[in-house]
Amino acid sequence: MTTVLPPGTVSDADLAWARAQLALYEDRYPSYELFASVLKDVLDRAAAKLAPLAIVQARPKSIASFGEKIWRKRDKYRQPVNRMTDLCGVRVITHTAAQVRAVSRFIEEHFEIDWENTVDVSQRLAPTEFGYRSVHYIVKFRRGVFPSPELDVDVPSLLYRMPNRRAEIQVRTVLEHAWADICHDLVYKSPFRVPARWVREVAGLAALLEGADSSVVRIQDGLAEYRASYGDYLSPEQMREEIEKLKIVLEHDPGNVELTSRIGKLAMTLGAWDEAIAVLAGAARRRDPGVLRDLGVAVCKRHEAEREGRKYRQGRRFLERAIAADEGDWDALSSLAGTWRGIDDSQARRLYRRALQADPSNSYPLGNVLSYEIAERGDTSVVALMGPSIEAAIERCREQASIGINLPWAHYDIAKFQLLLGRPYESLAAYAKAIDLTTADWVLASSQRSLEALAPATESIIGYEAARRLLLLARGAKFGSTPVASDRPPLTGPVVIVAGGCDPSVEEEMRGFRELLVAAFDGFAGTILSGGTREGVSGLVGDVKEAYPDRIRAIGYLPGSGLPPDATPDAERYDELRLTDGVGFSPLEPLANWIDLVASGIPPAAVRLIGINGGRIAATEYRLALALGARVGLIEESGREAARLLPDADWAGSPRLVLLPRDAAAIRAFLAG
Repeated sequence: MTTVLPPGTVSDADLAWARAQLALYEDRYPSYELFASVLKDVLDRAAAKLAPLAIVQARPKSIASFGEKIWRKRDKYRQPVNRMTDLCGVRVITHTAAQVRAVSRFIEEHFEIDWENTVDVSQRLAPTEFGYRSVHYIVKFRRGVFPSPELDVDVPSLLYRMPNRRAEIQVRTVLEHAWADICHDLVYKSPFRVPARWVREVAGLAALLEGADSSVVRIQDGLAEYRASYGDYLSPEQMREEIEKLKIVLEHDPGNVELTSRIGKLAMTLGAWDEAIAVLAGAARRRDPGVLRDLGVAVCKRHEAEREGRKYRQGRRFLERAIAADEGDWDALSSLAGTWRGIDDSQARRLYRRALQADPSNSYPLGNVLSYEIAERGDTSVVALMGPSIEAAIERCREQASIGINLPWAHYDIAKFQLLLGRPYESLAAYAKAIDLTTADWVLASSQRSLEALAPATESIIGYEAARRLLLLARGAKFGSTPVASDRPPLTGPVVIVAGGCDPSVEEEMRGFRELLVAAFDGFAGTILSGGTREGVSGLVGDVKEAYPDRIRAIGYLPGSGLPPDATPDAERYDELRLTDGVGFSPLEPLANWIDLVASGIPPAAVRLIGINGGRIAATEYRLALALGARVGLIEESGREAARLLPDADWAGSPRLVLLPRDAAAIRAFLAG
């Protein structure tokens, strides 16, 4: 006969079952205490490298908690002490989602994972839901992993042979933890039905916390971007001084990865590859993704002449290890892609696309993806399709430049994108600022290669040839790394360039500067370069030459064929008119000035440029002169581009940019200084 128990009555058999399970767990409890202690030791040490200031909490499930849970789970587990997966639990609470990913990778690489019971709780949420988010791993210690060179932790043999040797590790951000502790447990583990209004309130708070978590990530990424560019805004002398200071500190704290990384970045910015390698190699065994990435770049740059060689391949392996440690590192992905260019372009293209997916508005992978698409198509039609992404990248680069990071690369990227968007004058202005900030030839060489990747579509890119010549000229002028030759007679110093307005609409205004300019050149003996027409500032140079025919040699530059219908050559008042091949794009004429100057051995720092008024061509001339190292004096209140340059954020404060009063003596002092 079967005995039917009244509702709410627990059978003697169930009570005996519970007592047996509790007794068995009480017997095993010290083993789980040891399990929690060793797990905490391992994860404390890992988090110190991967997620500094992370909180690691570890504990065995209390006997009381076990006793309560077995009644809730008795229909699922008849042997809970052998089946439950969270009898030992650890929480790793990080500051950011990126740190969650880094710690998660460590766990997956160093433990035996029970994937059937492991879950990313956030994946349970529908797209319109907010709530409890965390990654839960069910793990066992894997034999032969610990101790390791990175983590010198002994795992007692008991933890490899104890029954039910599983533990749960939860990895989440601080805000996810706040949600779990404050809301999730109170509402969803409540012993009573929570009123609907409180459920709605909690859902709203979940949305706020998730938005705050995203904001923290953006702030963290922005600040990390600033730290990653540390040193780019320093002069070479300041960088060298900073390296020496930091090395002294490193001698007393040799294990400091952040310090090592800062020194390495500064050395890389200077192009001191051997120094960067020596510093970074010592920290490579710590497997820090940033150190591995920078070491890989430095090794590949150092051995770029032997791209099939063992050393170059070793640099590539460092980059691969960096990506394995952080798959979302767009910089490492892009750098690795660069090592395959010209060797396996399909591999390079794939890696650049991965990098762009990781960071869609990042100019580095975007520029390279565009280059491959343009080269394949032979035209720039893809630019229209990717226009919004390009504009977003330009804006991001401008923001970086405004706070002094990612320099000079931000300006080089703006220049390339403006060129592709059909804005050649804006492109040359950005190239000029990039050149001004460049402290090593390898930076210019890299930008030159990036531009030349667009060669299959040059016919559809206005200003391409001017940009290409400018980069070659800058390499020769600043670093002597490329020959600068001219088939014209050499120039002799001292040399002054006079640039400014030549438009008929300002002709009357420009004639008002005639007496000032003639008086300013009184006593000057040398060469004046300008345009070769009768109009505007070029006509003023003709007047100066006419006033001092024995002391001044005047040379004018004109397009090789065809002139604007209202521009008349002024051959009789110039010693020489030099023709260029700048038909269709006038800034090739100012470039011709500089090619002749550098080919003649005249250092840019010895050249003076006087600017009066001016339009787009003059604006380009002013910036090119500053970029190459000349001193530029703009006549006060002369208007247009001369007035716009002074408050330009890119050039304001430049020691080579001077505002000249309308005073002949002041201009003479500038020419002589």
